Amino acid sequence: MAFSMALLVGLTGCAVQQTSPPPAFQAQPISGGGYSQKADNLVFILDASSSMSEAYNGVEKFALARNVVANFNQTMPDLSVQTVVRTFGHDPRVSPRNTEKIYGLSPYSRSGVAESLKKVPVAGGPSPLYAALKETIADLKGTTGEIAVVIVSDGKDMGPETLAVANALKSAYADRLCIYTVSVGDEASGRSMMNQLSSLTGCGKDVPVDTLASGAAMADFVQTVLLTEQMDSDGDGVPDNRDACPGTPRGAPVDEKGCPKDSDGDGVYDYMDLCPDTPKGTPVDKNGCPLPRASKSAEVTAAGTWIYRDVQFEVNKSELKPSAHRVLDEIVESMEAQPNLRIEVQGHTDSTGARAYNQKLSERRAQSVVDYLKKEGIAANRMSAKGYGMDQPMDTNATVEGRARNRRVEIKPLQ
Repeated sequence: MAFSMALLVGLTGCAVQQTSPPPAFQAQPISGGGYSQKADNLVFILDASSSMSEAYNGVEKFALARNVVANFNQTMPDLSVQTVVRTFGHDPRVSPRNTEKIYGLSPYSRSGVAESLKKVPVAGGPSPLYAALKETIADLKGTTGEIAVVIVSDGKDMGPETLAVANALKSAYADRLCIYTVSVGDEASGRSMMNQLSSLTGCGKDVPVDTLASGAAMADFVQTVLLTEQMDSDGDGVPDNRDACPGTPRGAPVDEKGCPKDSDGDGVYDYMDLCPDTPKGTPVDKNGCPLPRASKSAEVTAAGTWIYRDVQFEVNKSELKPSAHRVLDEIVESMEAQPNLRIEVQGHTDSTGARAYNQKLSERRAQSVVDYLKKEGIAANRMSAKGYGMDQPMDTNATVEGRARNRRVEIKPLQ
């Protein structure tokens, strides 16, 4: 729409009645924390009809209405939102058309919206809101995502076709659409119309213009229209819509995705890790602590115990064979290198003899190993001896070789 600057200056100078300027406005910034964008498309519909040239509380209604859009524009954060500013009514010297799109459909630009408002400096003409709503259906064609429509008007002199076209807009965009209204004035029929419009979609609201004068109030309105509070169900500081690990325990340190941290990379989350800063590549247990390291001669069983083939016993004997000393010295070195390691020495027998006798014999065999390790300097409180008798053979008792293997001790590492 082409405008003559001389004409606009002339129109601006025509005072219909003595009014005061709108109250000064100080925008209050909206912090992004705790909120996410809910509207992908934003449409302002501004009433520029003749009834808006009337005064409301000593201020011209059109000046108040323009300020609503201007102040909303100052307040809203920089969002990726497709924006339209549309007016209706018009003094014929401003535009011969009953509705004009003065901005968009374009990506939101704060300066672009501000400049567009200068195109309609005065109000005049009839109140064809229905025409603006009808054109809005076309304006939004091809858009995707959620739509917020903000109608700023006194609601006066609107015919029944207004609600009919508003319902057509609702039908066209269904659950994507929310209609909000800002009522400028207190005329009963006008307020009724604005309430009906804002109630159509079930997600909008009507706001009296008086309540939007402060920066804080406008910030609340902008949040209502464009933003939604981010849920953080597990309280980890990462909103649910970005949380890759919902249900994180309260207080657990998390990364930017909301997943528990594992600072030492041992596979155990920090909040469960009893041994933080484990060196990279170190095998750990479920608590994040290094697994005990067996000495080089050990065979590690499926149960996690260590068996040493050279630590065996004669039939009915609990004395260590000399061949066992080298292996037991390895165990001493291993325990000295792992000062937090505690062990249970488990004694076993073959099936020769009575069960009760073998139970006692297995206990003596376990104790003989503990005594040797203690003699070599391992603290007694790091070791215990337990006998299992003949109940846990590791080989057959039907052969000499099998029975020899069953006469053994095993080392069970403890944490």
